Amino acid sequence: MLMTSNDVHPRIKELGLEGEYPFASQFMQTPMGRMHYLDEGDENDRSVVLAVHGNPSWSFLYRALVKGLADERRIVVPDHIGFGLSDKPDDEAAYTLNAHIDHLEALVLQLDLKNITLVMQDWGGPIGLGVATRHPNRIKALVVMNTFGFYPPVDGLDPENLRLPAPLLMMRSRGLGDFLVRRLGFFERQVMTMATATKLKGAVRRAYRDIFRSAADRSGVMAFPRMIPTNTAHPAAKILLSETGPYVEQFDGPAHIFWGLKDPLIPIGALAAWKKRLPQASVTEFKTARHYLQDDEPEALVRELRTFLATKAD
Repeated sequence: MLMTSNDVHPRIKELGLEGEYPFASQFMQTPMGRMHYLDEGDENDRSVVLAVHGNPSWSFLYRALVKGLADERRIVVPDHIGFGLSDKPDDEAAYTLNAHIDHLEALVLQLDLKNITLVMQDWGGPIGLGVATRHPNRIKALVVMNTFGFYPPVDGLDPENLRLPAPLLMMRSRGLGDFLVRRLGFFERQVMTMATATKLKGAVRRAYRDIFRSAADRSGVMAFPRMIPTNTAHPAAKILLSETGPYVEQFDGPAHIFWGLKDPLIPIGALAAWKKRLPQASVTEFKTARHYLQDDEPEALVRELRTFLATKAD
């Protein structure tokens, strides 16, 4: 069930974000609660840009794209359950890759989105590609931004013993990880700061840090690092190996890759893996941008994405 509104969400006003995020909030009911999304531009447009975020961000991450594209494109940007203005149930076990894919799929079907240019960053890759795998005829073009969608994410790594960095292992751990991520907000307070070249301050800082009110709100944030597969038996690895990975391998439509070369979270080898699987893709590499390149290079992203949409995805 869809719930439409013409109003800026009260939480946006409470955080003083109207200037950065002056958009009307929309909602869809899911089994885990209400899922928030933006739907800007001409709703009668035959094509649509669907932008999918990762951890611990939300649709706020794509605010520049919404502002920069809505004058000539329809752009839909959801908040995953557990993030942004969506409901945040305190049941970490309910947050699975398959559940996130189900929710996004339901939104695509209820809005009947077609001719989709799928924009993906971070966990938005496997979630967005999960929907693309189920509905390939609805996808027109792919836009990749420092994300992953196949396993392992870098060619040559051992799929049965994928080694993760020590800080990530610490955050995945029981006890200490819960304290750091859920109690202290380590992801939005430290990881986002470290993984963004642009200093987050003022309203932007509040948008990422204060959208979570308490430890109970961060169940979805905590679930994602524990969802990273390190062997082929992991449920997420099975989706990447049998569904999203093969989809990327066979996709022959228009594609563009944007990549922040200073990303401290996803190895640079992942960029080479994407180029190998999408040889038709045009590529923009940002020398100083990090993981959250939407905050590091917003003007360039809008400019080049507009060009891509006009020349390749129409």
